[in-house]
Amino acid sequence: MTQPGPPERRDVRRARLRVLARLRVLTKALRSSVQGARWAAYRRTVVTVVSYGLLMVAFVLGVIWFFWPENSRWEPAVNSLTLVAGLTGIFVERLTAESERRSEILRAVADELQENTRLLSDDRFSPEQPTQRQVYPRLVVSAVDLALVSGALGRHRDAELVGLLHRWRDTVHLFNRRLDLTEISTFSNTISPTELAAFHRALHRENSYFAATREMLETLLTRLPPA
Repeated sequence: MTQPGPPERRDVRRARLRVLARLRVLTKALRSSVQGARWAAYRRTVVTVVSYGLLMVAFVLGVIWFFWPENSRWEPAVNSLTLVAGLTGIFVERLTAESERRSEILRAVADELQENTRLLSDDRFSPEQPTQRQVYPRLVVSAVDLALVSGALGRHRDAELVGLLHRWRDTVHLFNRRLDLTEISTFSNTISPTELAAFHRALHRENSYFAATREMLETLLTRLPPA
């Protein structure tokens, strides 16, 4: 068995470095998303405990006031605690609704990205030379559009994710547009088998828009926080 030469060793080393770099990026993204989710859950828990605690104190003071009504200080204390508890309760409800809406949006985006991954793995995108003209599947961005216009993603918390989603939407529109142009060209009556093969080779070049779209999709999947 022959040992790999210096060029092969360099290629293996470069591939290993690329894999390690991607793993570091993925680990960092997962760590930050987990910390953000923990902080959001902790914040909701604290506000919920404070709200119910204030209501409990107001209830106890109300019972005491019922048995000793001669003390006029009980009424403002009970009313103030009830008011504060109501306001914090509204805050808790708002936080919970925002969290649920954000989770639903992220799940929809994740499902759509997985569907796009399946579409890019379609046999019609196979590197093998086609024997006939192809009608290629189109990528979808409906969930991404909804995520960008819904306001469920935070301005500061999800700033990087929003930027990636904008870039992904532009990439998909350009990708689908180029597929349209490719189909228009390949379905021309004057195209030859050689030209058809040339279109297919251009689709699968190392720096083609197909490769760039797949790379962008993989990057977005690694940066997408868990729902």
